[in-house]
Amino acid sequence: MQLADMFFFIFRRLFFAVCLITTLSGAICGLETPAASIATIGSKKLATASDCSKPVAFSSVTPTVKDGDLFFNETLLDSGVGYNTESGVFTTHCPGLYQLSYFYNGDVKLTLRQKPRGSETWYNVISKRGGEASSDPPLSGNIVLLRLALGDQVALFADGENINAESSFSGFRIARE
Repeated sequence: MQLADMFFFIFRRLFFAVCLITTLSGAICGLETPAASIATIGSKKLATASDCSKPVAFSSVTPTVKDGDLFFNETLLDSGVGYNTESGVFTTHCPGLYQLSYFYNGDVKLTLRQKPRGSETWYNVISKRGGEASSDPPLSGNIVLLRLALGDQVALFADGENINAESSFSGFRIARE
């Protein structure tokens, strides 16, 4: 074996070993590593870099209130990762600037709350009380822009149960961070 061939062989082996050890090996070497593969929290998938390069958006309608928690029975759009249709909670897997909105009719106060990653506490972002629920009442709602970090959660909570089906909760990422 020539010296150049031996050098190339050793260099390739060393490069491969470094790629397997580093957490950046997916970006440096083109290999998939545990950091680049999909992980889970409970039964919910976390995002890959590929997932976060795509649009992240959700929109749900037809709410049900149970013990102050607001669940939406129908999802119109779930593009990307993070929105849990069973709990109504959006968990940020792709950090960035998000637009979140909710519109509803009903005699109920809705509050958009945020729970930072690692916290046990939900913090109020914005609240709105609607009018009396009827067959054709005016809609109430809010639109906010929030910077959401990895692991942050947002959800709607209800003070009352008188909410009509013509209600929605939507969000989408405007810019990546």
